[in-house]
Amino acid sequence: MVKVDIYRDENGNIISYRVAGHAGCEDEDGYDLVCNSVSVLTQAPLIGMERYLKLKPHYTVDEESGIFTLKLDEADANTQAILETMYLALLSVERQFPQFVRVKAIRR
Repeated sequence: MVKVDIYRDENGNIISYRVAGHAGCEDEDGYDLVCNSVSVLTQAPLIGMERYLKLKPHYTVDEESGIFTLKLDEADANTQAILETMYLALLSVERQFPQFVRVKAIRR
């Protein structure tokens, strides 16, 4: 199962997230649509923040364990637009594949 933890600050802003695990629902060719979808959705904010907003969020990728984390120094309207869009899209994937994806929002 892919687990996505979304961390929010006291104001409800997304300040970090962590993705771990594998869906394990490969087709006959070994392609995992669910893992691929979650990967694209959770890596796209990093690309947008770095290339479009010119920010440098802190992130780590551990290919061996399959864990991806991203953390912001501060939240603003632009980062929240990107991250809330990611969150809504992840919830859509979770609704379609509840046996393979779990999205959890955690307030700090």
